[in-house]
Amino acid sequence: MRRLTWLLLPAALIAAQARYARLGEFEGTVEVQLSAAGQWMPAERNLPLPESAWLRTGAASRLEIELDEGSAWRLGPDSQGEISDYSRLSIGQRVTLLSLDHGLAYFTGQPEGKDALMLAVPGAQVTLLRGAHVRLEAQESWSQISVIEGVVRFSSPTAEIDLREGQTTRVEPANPARFFLNKEVPAMESDRWSEARDKALAMSPSAGHVIERYGLVDLDAAGEWTQTEDLGAVWKPKTPQGWAPYQNGRWRWYDTLGYTWVSDDQWGWLPYHYGRWTRMENLGWVWVPAKTAVFKPGDVYWLRGAKLAGWGPLAPGEDWRLPELPLQYLNVNTTFAAFQQDAVVIDPAGFTGRPKEPLQVAAFAPALPSPALPASRLDATRPELRAGSTRVAPVLDGVTFRSTPAPTIVVMNPPPPPPVVLITPPPDPPDPEAQPIAVAYPVPVYTGIVLNPPVKTTRTTTTTPATTATPAKPPTSVINRGRRFLPGERDIAGEAIKDVNDNHFAKALADLDTWSQRYRESDYQDDRSYYYVLAHNGMGQPGKVLEAAAPLVAKAGQNSFDDPRQMILVLYLTSVNAQKLPNPTREQSATARTAARSLLDSVPAYFTPENRPATTTSADWMKARTDLEAAARTTLRALGGRQ
Repeated sequence: MRRLTWLLLPAALIAAQARYARLGEFEGTVEVQLSAAGQWMPAERNLPLPESAWLRTGAASRLEIELDEGSAWRLGPDSQGEISDYSRLSIGQRVTLLSLDHGLAYFTGQPEGKDALMLAVPGAQVTLLRGAHVRLEAQESWSQISVIEGVVRFSSPTAEIDLREGQTTRVEPANPARFFLNKEVPAMESDRWSEARDKALAMSPSAGHVIERYGLVDLDAAGEWTQTEDLGAVWKPKTPQGWAPYQNGRWRWYDTLGYTWVSDDQWGWLPYHYGRWTRMENLGWVWVPAKTAVFKPGDVYWLRGAKLAGWGPLAPGEDWRLPELPLQYLNVNTTFAAFQQDAVVIDPAGFTGRPKEPLQVAAFAPALPSPALPASRLDATRPELRAGSTRVAPVLDGVTFRSTPAPTIVVMNPPPPPPVVLITPPPDPPDPEAQPIAVAYPVPVYTGIVLNPPVKTTRTTTTTPATTATPAKPPTSVINRGRRFLPGERDIAGEAIKDVNDNHFAKALADLDTWSQRYRESDYQDDRSYYYVLAHNGMGQPGKVLEAAAPLVAKAGQNSFDDPRQMILVLYLTSVNAQKLPNPTREQSATARTAARSLLDSVPAYFTPENRPATTTSADWMKARTDLEAAARTTLRALGGRQ
């Protein structure tokens, strides 16, 4: 997998206008923690959510979050997530990383232009390449990613693959060296809820009148658009007589914004943060959309008194400065609320101290004073999410060390040993001589191509990890099919295969030794050598890998392998393990040279358009071939001059 380390760039080069997500529809018990120093608070519709906000749901609860590019992130019951990265670079690129710590989540959206859009769960992440609908699950011992629609790029600490519609991948954070691939998406009852919300947000007539891509549907249901001569298209809400903006809701303090309006009006997102209000003689109060996509806390004038604060909407285009009188002050009803120094919430609900002559008890102010910052907030920390402290490193053409634009990559943890992949496509009818088994195999090179044994040996009817499966039964044969097991041999062979599947390589070697000692004349000596190669490779024993591979390498050109993928895997493992030997013996050098040359000879015949899996892109297919050929040539160069 490609990795990008942090680059020390000036903050001014990276930073740009802050972004805020919208807390939208929710049901049941939902809580929000806006920052590490903040307290968990009950969710409020239209609450602005900054980067690093945490959200959690209770039992039988759910939540929808709308992002500024029009995508939606939803949390199911008993779930917790974080807006891990939600930034905009100075070049305009938006970077979004959403992390699910535990529970259930859905995401629907697509990146625009050079935007980077990523989702993380414990043990893995996905990057959206285009429009997609993804389901995420995170439990104590496993995480699962299902692609309901579209294509995403799956990445784990050791693997990267395109996941397509109808595919599910499962990882175990405690065992990062493998993951499971299932070619179906098991249905869940909550899928219907997410799909219904997608339909509700899909089409909006308001999209033609505003720049922003979120909060649009609420405008369609709660008001209507009118074309005016002076202001262009304006939106008029369906409100009762005497209604005025900035009355139903409250001001909440944000360190990055100041006091920010949180509207109780269901539609109260766009009209309070992107544009201004004015009162027209023949229409009443209307909202005039902004011409830029800059998020505002609420464009109002302020009045400050000893124990109260007042505010009212600024007019469209008004650049109000003291000591001028705001344009709309005289013909609107200023809203008042109690105010005390260091207040983090200003709520007008229930306030009865409205002054008859406001300017006698209060004065205009450009803003209200900010609350004091407790020293303890500077040291506030959170427990690390199970999804990890992943961050995004930008790639800036001409500044970072790249000459061509590149996608933004999430920095993952240091790579563990080579990955193991379990593929579980829909089941075939069982082999008359043996039941299908689920076996995970080491995959030393991963570029979107899974080099695994024959399909029949890896098929299973469920996505249950092999560690919980019934004892494995070996296939009729992996190599030289058509032979038969001796009495009692099948069980011993099956135990060895299961141990390889479970990454219990030490135990697998002991089982293979037992198999060898009891059945020296087995018809399955080549099969046994094959599993010895996999087990020694898993144990990091390069010399033993070459010793076990020697008889198989000698037969590489004799069509002894039923599936060429097995042959390529053996040749590859032999080649790369030879590179790890500081002083290979004459026999090891000869085996490695033969393997490398056979690999170069075999690759062109295998990497043809006809053999390319449907789920693998042509670019990945060719990259896999290039990687294998490069490994073979490296081995031959390393052995040059050695006899």
